[in-house]
Amino acid sequence: MPPLATNLVSEQFGIRIIRTLGCRKRRNNDGPVAVIVCMKILAKTKTSNLFVLLVMTALLVLMTPAKAADVGDLAPNIEIVTLDGNLKRLSEFRGQKPVYLVFWNTWCTYCIRKTTRYRKLQEQFGDKIEIIAINTSWNDSPEKMRSFVERYNTNYSMVFDFDELITERYQVTAVPTELIVDVNGVIRYRNSVPEFVVAHLPDWQVQTGPSKEMAQPVQTK
Repeated sequence: MPPLATNLVSEQFGIRIIRTLGCRKRRNNDGPVAVIVCMKILAKTKTSNLFVLLVMTALLVLMTPAKAADVGDLAPNIEIVTLDGNLKRLSEFRGQKPVYLVFWNTWCTYCIRKTTRYRKLQEQFGDKIEIIAINTSWNDSPEKMRSFVERYNTNYSMVFDFDELITERYQVTAVPTELIVDVNGVIRYRNSVPEFVVAHLPDWQVQTGPSKEMAQPVQTK
């Protein structure tokens, strides 16, 4: 087989390993296991330099944890499709109103307890703050989320994060995880959100000078 063809086969094989044998960091922190799997495969397989480079690059990505979006950071932009079919981008609310992001699951007892809080806030101050509840999809399904919406009569935006892209981008590791993003797109709280949200709305609505533009949004399906 010509060298070029060999390299192409090696590259395709490397991509297949990375995608199908777990050679990537997952939510349950099995990155080290994936590294071991990859190294064992390398040891047993005759590979080209291109293949070795590909896998080693993947390992470097595995060993480099992403920084969580934290207080004071510009919130990562997201593009979502809500349960009722509406398309929204986080960047659309900059200069308009703050956003209350909630990462949750239907089986989370504490999430259920907070549902009344979100519903009342939406009823009374929905024009002053946007509430977006993002289901992480951990041991969950769109069907369960729809049943949840009907049972608890939620009135705020509900999103199912099919591929966990948004959940991973925000480095969410537990539910509920709550963030307050002010009118400038800056994260003001990551958990420990004040009980009396309304009292803080004037502060979160103060616009400052222009800041760095949000990156291209992470999308849900």
